Amino acid sequence: MTQEDSNSVPQRDEKGRLLPGERLPTPGRKVGKTPLDQVRRRIQPHADELVDSLLKSAREKGDTRAAEVLLDRYAPKPRPRAELVRVPGLADEKTLQGKADAVVRAVANGEVSPEAGARVLSMMDVYAKAIAHDALEARIKALEEGRGKGRVIDLPTDEELV
Repeated sequence: MTQEDSNSVPQRDEKGRLLPGERLPTPGRKVGKTPLDQVRRRIQPHADELVDSLLKSAREKGDTRAAEVLLDRYAPKPRPRAELVRVPGLADEKTLQGKADAVVRAVANGEVSPEAGARVLSMMDVYAKAIAHDALEARIKALEEGRGKGRVIDLPTDEELV
C-alpha cells in the first residue's frame, strides 16, 4: 500500500505479515475533525467580539446567563481540595477489618465526614484487592514450582503475604 492510496488493503505474505513498505491505515478520527473542533475553529476569529457582547449583555441588560457564561469560562469555580483525614486508631490496627472498623467508628463519632470515610474505605477496598491478587499470584507460583517434583507444597499464609 502506498501513501497515495490510503484506501487500498495492505499487501501481506502467505503468513499474513505485512510486506516491506506496507502499513496499516491510521486508526481513529483525524485531528481537528470533531464537531467541537469545527465549532471552536469557527468561533476563534470572533472570540473578542463574543466576549464583548456577553459583557455588554451582562452589564446593561442584567443578563445573568451571559454573566454565568463569562464567569464559567474566565473565572471557573475552584476545584474542591481533598480533605486531610486523620482517623484515630487507624495506624494501631493490624488487620484491614480493624482499620475499616476504625474508619466507621470515626465517622460515627463525627471525627471524619461521611464522604471522607467513604473515600478511605474505598481506597482500603482497592488495597485489599491488590493484596488478594498478590496472594493468589504467590499461591499459583508455588503450585507451578512444585508441579512434578513429588513434594508437598507449603503455601504462604495470609499473614506472610501482608
